[in-house]
Amino acid sequence: MAGVLSLLITVHEASAAKPVGEPLIIAEPRSLIYFGPGDPAPASVVKVVPVVGQEFSQALQVNTFGVVAKPKTDFGLYARLAAPVNQGDVLWISFKARCLEAKRESGEAAFELRFDQLVNSKYKWPPYLERGVSVGREWTEVSIPYAMERKVGPADMRLAMSFDHYPQRFEIGPVTFINCGSNIRMTDLPRSVVRYGGSEPDAPWRAAAAERIEKFRKGELMLKVMDRDGRPVADAAVAVRMRRLDFLIGTAIGSRNMLDAASPDAQRYREIVSTYFNHVVFDNDMKWPLWAAQNYKPEALLPILDWLKEHGLTARATPMVWPSWRHLPVYLKEFQNDPATLRREVFKNIERQTRVMKGRYVQWDVTNELFANHDLVDILGRDEIVAWYRAAQAGAPDVKLCYNEYTMFHPDGPGPEHFFETIKFLKEKGAPLQGLGEQAHVGGSPPGIPLVLARLERFAALGYPITITEFDMNSNDEDFQASYMRDFMTAVFSNPHTEGLVQWGFWAGSHYFPSAGLWNKDWSLRKHGQAFVDMVTKTWRTDADGRTAADGAYATRGFYGDYDVTITHAGKTKTVRLKLAPGTAVQTITVPL
Repeated sequence: MAGVLSLLITVHEASAAKPVGEPLIIAEPRSLIYFGPGDPAPASVVKVVPVVGQEFSQALQVNTFGVVAKPKTDFGLYARLAAPVNQGDVLWISFKARCLEAKRESGEAAFELRFDQLVNSKYKWPPYLERGVSVGREWTEVSIPYAMERKVGPADMRLAMSFDHYPQRFEIGPVTFINCGSNIRMTDLPRSVVRYGGSEPDAPWRAAAAERIEKFRKGELMLKVMDRDGRPVADAAVAVRMRRLDFLIGTAIGSRNMLDAASPDAQRYREIVSTYFNHVVFDNDMKWPLWAAQNYKPEALLPILDWLKEHGLTARATPMVWPSWRHLPVYLKEFQNDPATLRREVFKNIERQTRVMKGRYVQWDVTNELFANHDLVDILGRDEIVAWYRAAQAGAPDVKLCYNEYTMFHPDGPGPEHFFETIKFLKEKGAPLQGLGEQAHVGGSPPGIPLVLARLERFAALGYPITITEFDMNSNDEDFQASYMRDFMTAVFSNPHTEGLVQWGFWAGSHYFPSAGLWNKDWSLRKHGQAFVDMVTKTWRTDADGRTAADGAYATRGFYGDYDVTITHAGKTKTVRLKLAPGTAVQTITVPL
């Protein structure tokens, strides 16, 4: 199990000399300030201890045994920064740490290193930088360079180390956080390399996944070419070209880029949508607060949906009811003591959305993120969720109604269990639920691939197809992003109960976290973007050429999906569109002679 959950960071010495620059924090253990349960921290949780055998004489020892776990953003260490940084500045963070004891299955201490953005002294997601750190019993050096994307003052940023619920005791030496300026390349600085469970080239999961893909995602495309008189046509040239994979390859899109007819960036945006994806979800345009705005006209989305249909793309909508005050129209809160009116407003929104968008979507999240967003449920009761699904079914009977969450791949704890039990509850209550969505936003501590596979199998046992709905990687390590992209996509595709994977955006010029974009702002393809393109245009694509046998037969093995098959014989050509699906029999093509 250690390979499932562990995250290893090793140091690659790109430069023999340590970099120099303007210090952003005081490089001593006491510069790290505790926040969380018992704040200010008692000595039993955080204390300065002596160190021998290192270039530093003191370290900060952290002991979370006996501390009641909090969400990661509420439990850890932080350092205030002393100077502003400018756009283009290259920052370098470095420190040593070691584990003394830990309950994590890998036996390592682990925490998440973040370079946070602050607004009015409060943490605002996403951070500028997020990286998982795991260390064993030996002192391990961690070094991370980062290029700043905008100018930020010292009051609007901080360095943070966030802990999770695993009890652990570990030590951190002095932290170096310097601004090296804009006249240095990140590749000239020492950096750490991310490793995750299952990243090894010979990891056992790879062969098993390949076998499942061959078994569940591919079949025999068998053709019989005949003339008009029913006689077999021998030695005809056959060209098989895949048009669409029978698996949703999706992305989140924004209406502005889809409707902008003049901007070259918007034109390129639409070109990429139609070239590399077969499925989309609107990032914000279907959310209730926007629909409640007086000047919002949801009918403006209909031309976009027409364009998508013309280009062979299907669409998903999310969510009808995101049940927390933070994600609901502001006016609803005035009814928090009036459950009857609150209930009526929810049903009015469901009725309106399904009426305006009738026949436009193939999947629709009725609700999502109940683990963290449940204000309406607290007031109206858990059974009300079932009523939302029934109202959605009445308004959209031909749409696959889904539940969307973000905790499936979290470490063992309340998150994945809440997700699992919520689905069991909806199933037992007879809610017309037809699919599960797991967001799969990946941060600094990516789930190991064996964990991903195990969780997919566990949730598939509930009897619903699974779609990865919002996959992205909040990381500045491009090598890790490319490797994890290939492995995560392979693992998801290999499970026969999954039906799609949606990237949460693809262009850095229109992304809530630009480093997650597959394409840079100038439309150059990033490393993990290239990995994605290779998967969907090469690895998961079938094109074949051959000739018919004496009995007019031709067969090739290919991925399930839609195909154009072109037959050429005696100077004449005919192209037909065929579908390859499980159980497809021999398909006859009649050609003129």
